[in-house]
Amino acid sequence: MVPPTRRTVLQTLGTTGIASLAGCPSLSTNNNYGEQPPDSLGTTWSSPASEWRYPRRGLQNTARSSTGFQEQSTVDWQAHEQSTEEGGRESTHLAVATRETVILGTENENGLNLTAYHATDGTRRWSRQLRDSDPLYPQFGGLVDGTLYLTDYETDVIAVDVSGGTVRWRVNLYDRVADDVPEQYLTRPNTSPERFAPVPTATPSCVYVQTSYGLHGLVPEDGRERWRLYLGDELEDDRILQDPGGLAVTDHRVLMSYARPEQLLLGIRQHDGEPVVDRTSVSVRYPNSPLVTGNGTTALDSGIIWSTDASGTLATGAAGTRSVRWQFEGGASNGAAAFSSLAYDGTRVFVCEGHEKPAEFVVFALRAKTGGLEWMHRESISDSGIVLSDDADLRVGHPAVADGTLLVGYGDRSEHGSDAGTLLALATTEGSRRWRTGLSVAPSDIAPTETGIYVSGHRGGISRLTATV
Repeated sequence: MVPPTRRTVLQTLGTTGIASLAGCPSLSTNNNYGEQPPDSLGTTWSSPASEWRYPRRGLQNTARSSTGFQEQSTVDWQAHEQSTEEGGRESTHLAVATRETVILGTENENGLNLTAYHATDGTRRWSRQLRDSDPLYPQFGGLVDGTLYLTDYETDVIAVDVSGGTVRWRVNLYDRVADDVPEQYLTRPNTSPERFAPVPTATPSCVYVQTSYGLHGLVPEDGRERWRLYLGDELEDDRILQDPGGLAVTDHRVLMSYARPEQLLLGIRQHDGEPVVDRTSVSVRYPNSPLVTGNGTTALDSGIIWSTDASGTLATGAAGTRSVRWQFEGGASNGAAAFSSLAYDGTRVFVCEGHEKPAEFVVFALRAKTGGLEWMHRESISDSGIVLSDDADLRVGHPAVADGTLLVGYGDRSEHGSDAGTLLALATTEGSRRWRTGLSVAPSDIAPTETGIYVSGHRGGISRLTATV
């Protein structure tokens, strides 16, 4: 079979009446979208610098805040509502942390429970269960104008009012697209709609949603689909894109990663009024959300939380979105290992590992432009009590930069006892330890804000730390 070109795919899909990548308006009066793709993808808008309104802080996934925490910080309050979820997949997410509210998403046997806490004293404000059956694999897309956007990573996009937890709207994006698009362009034949796998990122003017089909633009107020861009013809045969890893939004382009059928970084931009796709093949397994640096490099981590096979690339940097600039293999060699996502301080990219052999927690600081190792910090965990050969125990938190301080952590995600962890504050310039604090959770998400540092646990629970007076 001759692989379809962009032109032939657009012609084929055009007969079904969809808004194609070339920007043709919909020909069907039954569709809920009708606008052409915007003249300029992306936005210059950014969320408040002192808050944590996205899973990795902002539209460009830098996990970076302007708030500093150089002085010793200790636990001010904590709430423990651990998930009853059994098995190895992660079950807790710190969705957002503002001056007033912290929202925690906990997966359980009934789906996803959202709980809002008062930011300063930890009292519960509201709790909302989002589905009565079939557990969600939530993907959070940010808090914008009082609305938290997320998806179930199967078919639905959801908008939640954070003042009280009510659902403002919920749309099955898969069904909407399936009304106009042949199934082979949405999922692999003979598979369920779970392969659609929507991943959101919200802005005031557009909710960007990445799927196995491509990129969609939704109206924030009601979830209507304004436009969609088909990206499956970036492959060399009739396979479809699968396992969306995440997206980043800059002022002039949107970057997206996919894990299958090959690991790809796609950059979508406008040129002479038409969308153009830049493509880079990357070697990281299950590439995570792209991290956009200020020097033209896009960094990607492996997106793997735990593995007994530590071989492969831990992080990579792409020059724009056309070629690989650098690759970093990490320090794990043999045995089990836990991994973090990336953070960025304006010069360096940070990534963490927890090793079984030797038993240690390691932080790497890489030059964002070249991938060269600038410094490395090691912590022995041989006497921590963590059963390193058991994949239910050792976990590494997602790092965050707070001004000139790097916040990192590791802990014990035990299924048989109380979780415990450690939060470290390191100087971003040379990796020296500034302070260290014990936690009653195994750190997962770390969110520094002007009111404190919020740390969620892998199996539930949340703690707030404030500077010691």
